[in-house]
Amino acid sequence: MPIYSYTAKKGPTEIIESEIEADSQNKAVAMIEAMGFFPIKVSELKPVQAPAPGKSPERARPETPAKKEAAVSTQVKVNARDMNAFIWQLASLMKSSIPLLRALSLIAQQTKSKTLKAVVSDLERSIKQGELLSSAMHKYPNLFNNLTVNMIKAGEKSGSLAEVLYTLATHREKEQEIRRKIQSALAYPMVVVVVGIGTIFLMFTYFLPKLLKLFTGMKQELPLPTKMLIATSNFMSHYWYVFVIGFLFAAAMVGRNKPGSRKKFMLDMLCLRLPFINKFVKTSEIARFARSLGLLLKNGIPVYESLELAANTLDNQALRERLAEASKVIINQGCTISESFKRTGVFPEFTINMIAVGEEGGRLEESLSEIATSYEKEVDQTVKLMTSMIEPLLILIVGGFVGFIVFAMLLPILNMGGMGG
Repeated sequence: MPIYSYTAKKGPTEIIESEIEADSQNKAVAMIEAMGFFPIKVSELKPVQAPAPGKSPERARPETPAKKEAAVSTQVKVNARDMNAFIWQLASLMKSSIPLLRALSLIAQQTKSKTLKAVVSDLERSIKQGELLSSAMHKYPNLFNNLTVNMIKAGEKSGSLAEVLYTLATHREKEQEIRRKIQSALAYPMVVVVVGIGTIFLMFTYFLPKLLKLFTGMKQELPLPTKMLIATSNFMSHYWYVFVIGFLFAAAMVGRNKPGSRKKFMLDMLCLRLPFINKFVKTSEIARFARSLGLLLKNGIPVYESLELAANTLDNQALRERLAEASKVIINQGCTISESFKRTGVFPEFTINMIAVGEEGGRLEESLSEIATSYEKEVDQTVKLMTSMIEPLLILIVGGFVGFIVFAMLLPILNMGGMGG
């Protein structure tokens, strides 16, 4: 019967190496798991020479590969859809009692993304070398944030990695759903704005200067709207590059900003001061924060560490800095979570009261989950309201500009007709 050499985990950190006799490699893996170990590597030992009289056959250890696979860049990026699918697949396979290494191998074979395939293969290789999944993921900060890494670390310590992965996959899906709703709500209005600005700019710089020459030879006094139209058209046709530069500058200001930059901080502060946008930003960020914090606390991560990790999931840098102060207050002054949140001035009374009730009743995780659900519903309603209001409003504004242009051009002609009558 073949003899297999194996490396396995006993608990979250202890690594053991031994040998086992089994009919096949799959049987050997099953026997190792039955002993309560987590198999990392199982290889058959093959005899290298004939046994001497009275001696058992000598077996060779598996050869180490001569070539090491090319390292994957730790700064790689994978789209959110593929990452969510990876977490879901890993959670589903592990809940089906498939070993971690086998699950990673299956995902690497099935995924269509070459980058993700390389990352998953590297995770599998790192675990075979004795690393934990959380430490292997920590090498890819662009793919696995601190929340993900610490959640998985907590699952490894508690022996409930499959449940943690499933919870994490659900959390990521809810976050992605909120983000999709916001993006879809803003997509159409942005298209209307860009097309409207482009149309008006083209009319003022190209078409109107030619049409307005008809009024230069008129001896009568032109109406005020027509004078305004001629002056604006002349200015824009001569200094069109100023408007192009201004538009590009505005697009760069509100476009993608580097996290931690001064520009992002100023824009985030502006979002917190603008009416209507202020409430929407706070609501969506509080929902994300409450969901992340409840998730971390539920998996046994300490309060001060959970607060810091949950705050880092926020997109608004100004809010993130205020919430980071809450963990310092808890550590330095021994305050409760509700009291520290109250001092930040970010959370409404409803949220603070819900957290206080949860602390008193020993059900803080449930309270945070209820807060997140409540605010996610509010975000959904706000997005629907934005969609229903912004679209007709923008069409009305663009139509108003076009209507003014037509009115200003027709007014002199109508006045001539009136004088002639």
